[in-house]
Amino acid sequence: MSQWNTHVSSHGPIEELRPGLWQVTGSLKRSPIPRNMIIWRTPEKGLLIHSAICLEEEHMKQLDALGDITHIIVPCEMHRADVGAYQQRYPKAIVLAPSCSHEKVNQVVAKCQALEDGLTDWGIKLHRPDGLKDFELHLEIPLEDGSRALIMTDALFNLGSSPPTGFGGFMLRLLGSVGPLNITKIGRKLLLRDKESFSNYIKRLANIPNLSVLSMAHGTCIQHDIQAELIAASERIRS
Repeated sequence: MSQWNTHVSSHGPIEELRPGLWQVTGSLKRSPIPRNMIIWRTPEKGLLIHSAICLEEEHMKQLDALGDITHIIVPCEMHRADVGAYQQRYPKAIVLAPSCSHEKVNQVVAKCQALEDGLTDWGIKLHRPDGLKDFELHLEIPLEDGSRALIMTDALFNLGSSPPTGFGGFMLRLLGSVGPLNITKIGRKLLLRDKESFSNYIKRLANIPNLSVLSMAHGTCIQHDIQAELIAASERIRS
């Protein structure tokens, strides 16, 4: 448990987005950027964790009450900080990560499986973003109310409505990481290969039927006017 406690940073409550889908917004100890963890109840009534965040014990008890954690997704090599503590706490859980991130993820976990090879039996559709370097996959997840959720990581940020404050927030704005749904300046430099292809990819995502949730690792979850938000983001990417 001592390893777990060293990973815990400040965070908010477990918030229900839709039946069977929850999100926790936490922080990083050395960065003002908020980060999100998604919790999805699988058809087998277990829990799938996307981008794990170590929570205070009170909130971990609430998490455990939702179901058994059976799968943990490390969405990219940059989001592996807490997965080792999760694997120690939940040794039976299957850890999945995109193949391109295995070298870095396997530095902190005993074993991870390829995200590309799993989860299709649950109706999850994986989207490989066109126009980006091989870094992350996007998950289109079926929800219990018949709608769909789209889970991203660092391809888009959405820090315009709840920007970080203080000097750290000032630096993030200076770096171009704060604003409406868009790829950041750092993302353009490190991840973007072809802005036209990526713009078209984001615009195509707007055609996902019954899309009720758009979540990304950093920024406010979008639950209204998602189609319009994605189309507007595609135009920002192209500009």
